[in-house]
Amino acid sequence: MAAQLIIFLMLFGGLQGILLFLFLIRKKLYHSGYIFLLLYFAVMLLQITLKIMSKTWLMNNWGFLYGLSYFLPLLYGPLIFLFASQVLSAHKLRSQVWLHFLPFSMGFLYLVLERQFDFFHPVINGLFRRESGMLLQLASITIYHGLAMQDWTRYKTSLKNYFSETHRLQLNWIRQLLISSFVVCAIIAVALYLIYVHHPKSLPYRYWFAVITVFIYWVSYTALVKPSVFSIIKGYAKDEKTVAPGMPRLVIHRSTRKYSNSGLSNDDILSIQGALKKVTTETKPYLNPELTINDLAAMIPCNRHHLSQVLNESLKNSFYDYVNYYRVEEAKQLLMNASKENYKISSIAYDAGFNSLSTFNEIFRKHTGTTPSRFRKDLLEVSKQRHG
Repeated sequence: MAAQLIIFLMLFGGLQGILLFLFLIRKKLYHSGYIFLLLYFAVMLLQITLKIMSKTWLMNNWGFLYGLSYFLPLLYGPLIFLFASQVLSAHKLRSQVWLHFLPFSMGFLYLVLERQFDFFHPVINGLFRRESGMLLQLASITIYHGLAMQDWTRYKTSLKNYFSETHRLQLNWIRQLLISSFVVCAIIAVALYLIYVHHPKSLPYRYWFAVITVFIYWVSYTALVKPSVFSIIKGYAKDEKTVAPGMPRLVIHRSTRKYSNSGLSNDDILSIQGALKKVTTETKPYLNPELTINDLAAMIPCNRHHLSQVLNESLKNSFYDYVNYYRVEEAKQLLMNASKENYKISSIAYDAGFNSLSTFNEIFRKHTGTTPSRFRKDLLEVSKQRHG
């Protein structure tokens, strides 16, 4: 009974994976880095399909494909890394990208030689199918997910200089995806090894592949409740004149003269400061959660690079911190407004320009030293004492 339940669970995961795959294609997320995410889920779908089917039937009819399933974890790391690298950095793919798939290609070639020419080499066979094979797969998964997280960290550092709120939502999702992917892929690699060494009494280890179902349903749930995560990610243009360039190039480590070639005089700086303050207080552009530094620069108007210089050098703020300061001040005014006493904290957050409650709580606590809920509660207690 338990075995049938797990099989049905994996079957539903496969069906949901197909729907997710079609969703990503329908959203036209097959450009740039998203082709690697599509391939990543395609490999997972193949993996879970092969575990649903009868092992005996597969070995007799699709023996090559069944044997190849043991090498599939060597694809997860490179694919998730290339997805993150392309989406976060927007660099053009280099011709050497195929080198990331060299370990899998070697396993594929060995499998061809083994089945077509009865080739066998104990060292090569052990490298791919014994403890060393599992360690190779785990090393690949760990290294590539680590490189992807490195790109994520670099992007997050640059994010504060160019974007305000909405992009943080998709950035948090990518981090969750990378962490979840690492756990799921590691479980798959270990399960495949245990299935191989414990054959034919390896049925219990097939159930571990149910984690793929959970993973696929989590991504699908995100697509359902947070569709902006996907629409925002695919919306990054690569034209440096319109949006921020590839993020790793934005992190320029220079000691003191970062804007030495900007050409801004002191009068220009003061003029931009004044215009910035006027635009911020009169039109409240920070209430737009999708505000970017390009948008704000166009309102002043001035060059984006010059605005960045004024924010960083004169106001000692990143664009992200500058905008969120005013959002927090707006939220405080809303929380102190008696007519909004019954408003939910989430409503206050959205009215102040945030589109994520968790981000609002984090930023509000950073600026005030307390949570929005506690801030409102303290105001109510003070009000009661005055009227008591």
